[in-house]
Amino acid sequence: MASTVTVKGKNGRRYVYEVESFWNKEKKKPDSHRKCIGHIDEVTGEIVPNRPCRKKGEATKPVAAPSCSVIQNGILNLANKAADETGLKDCLIAAFPTTWDYLLSCALYLCATGQPLYRMEGWSKSHSTYIGEPIVSQRISELLQSIPDEDRQFFFRKWMKQDTEDTCYALDITSVSSYSENIALTKYGYNRDHEKLPQINMLMMTGEKSRLPKYYGVLDGKIKDVSALRSATDHIQTLYQMENAHRINLSFAMDKGFFSQKNIDDLYAKRLKFTLGVPFSSKLAREAVEENRETIETAQNLLSVRENEVYGTTKLSKWNGHRIYIHTYFDPDKYRGEMKDFNHRLKTTYDELCAGEKPDDESFVEKFFIVKHTPKRGTKVLWNEEAIAEHRKSRTGWFVLASNTIKDPEAALRIYRDKDAVEKNFDDLKNEMDMKRLRIHSEKTMEGRLFVQFLALILSTWIKNKMRDANLFKKYSFREVMDELGAFKLVTFSNRKKLVVPQVTKMQEKLAEVFDLDLTSLCITSGF
Repeated sequence: MASTVTVKGKNGRRYVYEVESFWNKEKKKPDSHRKCIGHIDEVTGEIVPNRPCRKKGEATKPVAAPSCSVIQNGILNLANKAADETGLKDCLIAAFPTTWDYLLSCALYLCATGQPLYRMEGWSKSHSTYIGEPIVSQRISELLQSIPDEDRQFFFRKWMKQDTEDTCYALDITSVSSYSENIALTKYGYNRDHEKLPQINMLMMTGEKSRLPKYYGVLDGKIKDVSALRSATDHIQTLYQMENAHRINLSFAMDKGFFSQKNIDDLYAKRLKFTLGVPFSSKLAREAVEENRETIETAQNLLSVRENEVYGTTKLSKWNGHRIYIHTYFDPDKYRGEMKDFNHRLKTTYDELCAGEKPDDESFVEKFFIVKHTPKRGTKVLWNEEAIAEHRKSRTGWFVLASNTIKDPEAALRIYRDKDAVEKNFDDLKNEMDMKRLRIHSEKTMEGRLFVQFLALILSTWIKNKMRDANLFKKYSFREVMDELGAFKLVTFSNRKKLVVPQVTKMQEKLAEVFDLDLTSLCITSGF
C-alpha cells in the first residue's frame, strides 16, 4: 500500500516522497520503495509536482521559441497626456464618437514627424496609435473626405469651452498656397509668403494664456484681413453663446491689419472687447505720435515688458460716443533697428538704380528717390531728402494701440505682444507640419486635412508650452524631443521567463519628468 511522507532537505525545502511498503524475502523483514514526487509550496502549502523526466532513448519534443514584438510607444503616451490634460480627447469623442481614434492618430503622426499623411501607413507599423494597428493610406483618404461640417462645428463648441484660464484671444490670418484649381476658395491675393500661387486664407484664434489654438476658419484667398473680421467674430460669438449663454463679452488682440472704422464700430455693436494695432495710415495714429513726440521720453513713462524697455502713455478718447483708450509707445531699440534697416534699404536701392537695375518695390523708389532720364546725360538718381526726413521723424520707433477695455499702457502692450502665439502657431503649421503647400485637389479633402492639422497643432503647442516652462529649448529642439520620446519601445514576449527591460537615457528620464510620464509604462515588457 502506498503512502506519502515529507522530508526536509538541506536547502530547507520540504520534499514529498511516495512510499510503498512490501516484505523483503531476501532480508526477511519489512522494506519499502521510495520515490520523490515533488515539493511543498511554502506559500500555498500545496504539492508542486516534479517535471516529467524524459525516458532514455525518448526523442526530445521541439519547444517553440518565444515570440517577440517591438513597437514604439513613447509618442502615443505623450499625445495621450496632452489630449487628456487639455480636454481634447473628450471633445473629439463627443463630436466624432466613431472616428475620434483615427483623427487623433493622424494628428499625433503629424505632430511627431511633420511628414505628409500618405507616409503614415509605414510609420504606424512601428509606432503605437489609438487604433492599435497600422492605418492604410486608403482609410486616411476616406477619413479626410468624411468629416461632416456640423460635427466639426460641434467640436469647436466643446473645445472653446475648455478655456478656463484664457480671458483674451489673439486673432490673425495667414495664407496657404495651393496648386489646385478645383477648390473654389483658392484665389490669387496678397500672399504673406510672397509666392505667386493661388491660395486660401486661414484665420486662427489662440488663447492668450494657454497659447493653445481654439478656432480656425477657411477664407477666400483674395479676402483681406480687414474684411474677414466681421464674419469671423460672428461665427466665434455664435459658437460661444451655444455653450456659454451668459458669456458674450469676448476679448480679442489683433494686429493693425484688422483696423478700420467699420470693424471698430462692429466690435462695439457686438459688445466685444479689443486691443488693436493702429496703422499710420490712420489719422488717429499720426495725431497720437505728434502729441507725444516731445514729451514721451520721461522716467515716469518708462515701461518694461518681456525684458524690453519702452516709453508709453495713454489717453482716454471717444469713438462715436464710446470710450476708447489710445496707447502711444516709443521703443528706442525698435527705432535703432528700423533706422538701420531703412538706411540699408535706401543705399541698396540707390545702388541698383545707378546700375540701371529695376528694384522690386517701385513704390519705395517713387517715395524716396527722384529719378530723371535725359538723352544726353542718361539716368540721374537723386535722394528725396524731404520724404526721407519725414519718414524718420513720423513713425520710426513708434507704434499705437487702441483698446476699449485696457486702460493701463503696460497691460495693453503685454496683451498685444502675447498675440505672437498665433503667429508662432502659423509658423509651426507651415514649417513643422507639412502645410507649406496644400497638396489637395478637392474641397472636402482640404477641409478634413486642415482639421487634422489643427488637432496636431494643439498637441504640439501643449508640448512646446511644457518645454518652454522647463527651459528645454536652451538644449533641445522640438524635433529632438519627439525623436527621443519616440525611441521608447513596448517589448512583448510570449514567454515570461525571458523579459528584457530597455535602458533609459538621462535625457529620457528628464523628458519623462517634464511631461509627467510614467517610465514603467514607457519601458514595459509583457507576456501573454
